[in-house]
Amino acid sequence: MGIKDLLRFMKPHIEPIHIKKYAGKRVGIDAYSWLHKGAYSCSMELSLNMEGEKKFQYLNYFMHQINLLRHHKIIPVVVFDGGNIPCKATTENERHRRRKANRDLAMEKLKEGNFNAASELFQRAVSITPSTAHQLIQILRSENIEFVVSPYEADAQLAYLSSLEAEKGGIVAVISEDSDLLAYGCPAVVFKMDRYGNGEEIVQNKVFESASCVPSFQCFDKELFTGMCVLAGCDFLPSVPGIGITKAYSLVSKYRNLDRVLSILKFEKHNQMPEDYSKLFREAVAVFQHARIYDADSKMPQTPKTSSRKAFAVSR
Repeated sequence: MGIKDLLRFMKPHIEPIHIKKYAGKRVGIDAYSWLHKGAYSCSMELSLNMEGEKKFQYLNYFMHQINLLRHHKIIPVVVFDGGNIPCKATTENERHRRRKANRDLAMEKLKEGNFNAASELFQRAVSITPSTAHQLIQILRSENIEFVVSPYEADAQLAYLSSLEAEKGGIVAVISEDSDLLAYGCPAVVFKMDRYGNGEEIVQNKVFESASCVPSFQCFDKELFTGMCVLAGCDFLPSVPGIGITKAYSLVSKYRNLDRVLSILKFEKHNQMPEDYSKLFREAVAVFQHARIYDADSKMPQTPKTSSRKAFAVSR
């Protein structure tokens, strides 16, 4: 999930915070992120569809986090994933295969009486289904907590909400575990928020303006940053062999033009670079920039207006 090694690479730009920083503000929640974290404690019960209270611990975890926000006068806006986006089919199929393999192996360990190994494997196998999300939605409705179901990726919806004024339903930050939020251009993201409200924050403007942090992103803008993330490998396109986040950063920082970077890659990696990589790269960048979202005013799915800047020819 997310851009491989991006958060590790961005560590110098991460600041520890407490969520009370956003008191009085509207904050977006990546619903599936918290559902997955909550499901780890009852992964065996969910995987085996067992009865009992423990099976629903993931809902208790989610609402504990929501109540923590409300305690600090934060207005939560919960966003759910919608349908599977077509360009992510390969990634989703591979995740499904891994979950099934882990579940099968977990069942073997369970039969052998190795409960510790089985529990760990069930955690890797757990899946958040639409039924699971529906149960949470019923609770959110009863608690009068605002939520949105995105047409496709929750990340895109959260990025869109981050671009709006509060009066129009906008949010000032997102709580998630998914580094894709940075590639989508969210202004502020809080990662690894614990049960006490402590977390790690990345603020986009600070990243682009900081002169003291290494790696420096002063020569970057949103398009170049997104291009770097796609080069490093994302859910929509695997990276070219030998290109990780460090090499992707180096190429974009040096040439500051995505077309130029693609040309260099084609020359250096001609034996390893797929023939249609440039086309797929542009399509992946476009997904991050122009993903389908739900517009509350029209109550219809929309595609945000395109940026006035050129995604493949940005220079400073």
